[in-house]
Amino acid sequence: MNGVLRSRESYVHMLSVLLWLALLTLLPIPTLAVIDIKVGALVAFDYAGYGPWPPHYTEILSSAVTNINSNVFPEGDIVVSVRNLNDKCSSKDGLIAVVNEFDGSPSDRVDGFIGPGCSEVCKNAAYIVSKEGFNVPMISYACTLDSLSNKDTYSTFARTVSSVGANAVPMTNLVHFMKWERIGIIYRNINLYEEAAAKFKKTLEQTFGNTTSSDMPDGFKVVCYKVWYYDENQDDGKVDMKRAANDILNECKDEVRVFVILAYDSDVVQFLKFASELESFPFAECAFITLEVTSTTVDNSTREYTRGLLSLAQKNPANAMFQELVQYVRTSLNDDTAQLDVYSATLYDSLLTYAMAAKHIKEEYYTAHSDASDEDNLAAVTELVKNGTEIVQVITELAAFQGASGMVKFDSNADRIASIEVFQAQVDATTNSVNMVRIFDTDADTGNLELVDGAVFQWNDGSANIPNPRSVWSGQEAVRGEGYPGNHHPGDDPHRSSPHCHPHRPRGLLYLETARSEVT
Repeated sequence: MNGVLRSRESYVHMLSVLLWLALLTLLPIPTLAVIDIKVGALVAFDYAGYGPWPPHYTEILSSAVTNINSNVFPEGDIVVSVRNLNDKCSSKDGLIAVVNEFDGSPSDRVDGFIGPGCSEVCKNAAYIVSKEGFNVPMISYACTLDSLSNKDTYSTFARTVSSVGANAVPMTNLVHFMKWERIGIIYRNINLYEEAAAKFKKTLEQTFGNTTSSDMPDGFKVVCYKVWYYDENQDDGKVDMKRAANDILNECKDEVRVFVILAYDSDVVQFLKFASELESFPFAECAFITLEVTSTTVDNSTREYTRGLLSLAQKNPANAMFQELVQYVRTSLNDDTAQLDVYSATLYDSLLTYAMAAKHIKEEYYTAHSDASDEDNLAAVTELVKNGTEIVQVITELAAFQGASGMVKFDSNADRIASIEVFQAQVDATTNSVNMVRIFDTDADTGNLELVDGAVFQWNDGSANIPNPRSVWSGQEAVRGEGYPGNHHPGDDPHRSSPHCHPHRPRGLLYLETARSEVT
């Protein structure tokens, strides 16, 4: 009998436990308060038929999200997610992609954007998101249009690249180092290059003026300031690309031998081809400078007319974080040959920048309001990390941090502070192949251009001597490289040997800080 009672009691106890468990499943379970930051990545799913841009953006952003949620927010109180939006590198489609994000339910909207990568998309999209009713951050990984620095117009815009105008100061350094007194500036009729040309001209003229010096005895002038305008559709009766280039070259050939060409990289290569083929133009006597022409643009098929070209470009990433990113992408794709470039790294860093700004806001706010409730702090921080004006202001105040593209630091306009390298297209004597060879680097401490140890110039005629174009306007005998750096003459720096350019500090090189302070 006692055994039966005990069995009945056990049965009742078991039913009681099961009943409590059932009740518990119906009660709300306390969860960790989390701030979700949903980011829209503006990329081109298929750019002009050439495939996605930037290449492998899905894997790059997956790597960034993994790193951010594991290492930037290890407590799990902020979680970042990304969804890709197709801007097609088109102003119209980019604007549609942005506006569509605000048509649906507020819970489905993104809280900010990374990208776009094309300046024409940025120009309109960054303006819209800064307006009342939007006010969300937009952090571009490749837009370089100079006017995007205007915070009165683009108050919620930041970028992990420098503006195209930021190249003006290194360009000035380069011109002064070479002692070139006459510069021609030729630019495509595209907003990006129109702005860059105006900035370059202003910076050069304000830095040098018309004063003479021992380095520039005839004074400095920008001559041959020409827009390279042609009809891209090549319709009948319209000016085509080659004719437009040849008209400029013929008009300028008696004034200048050093040309800055501001155009898309493929257009720059075409311009050099036209110059080399024009019989009336002294191509072998000239030097050409441009922006962002890399080894992917210059190859053996262009060797005869691209050799000697100087190109200012953002510093190539070479750090452990970038190598980890490359390995992540290759593993994800199961492809050991997958290649990433500087824009792969700045795409990664655009999302990382948003996360670093959000982390800074959270930490600063919780510290300043330690006496407030967690609920109140959470609500305030949630609002702040999705406020475009607040995020961009914090970005300008962030300490330098390690990114995939190198050390990342922003100026007061939320533009990435420039880190420039100067390359020259040179032909390898052994393989007879053309490569972009690094000639100048940016000094990490001073921000000044410095010659790379052991650098050797190679101009379009194969000479290592810097072209001396003074004869064009002064009537002097044309002696290539006379009295110029890179050629040893009596009275020159005894540490400088020819043709190697490898001094402790380059003679005649302007410091970036000086030039910055003079140019507004």
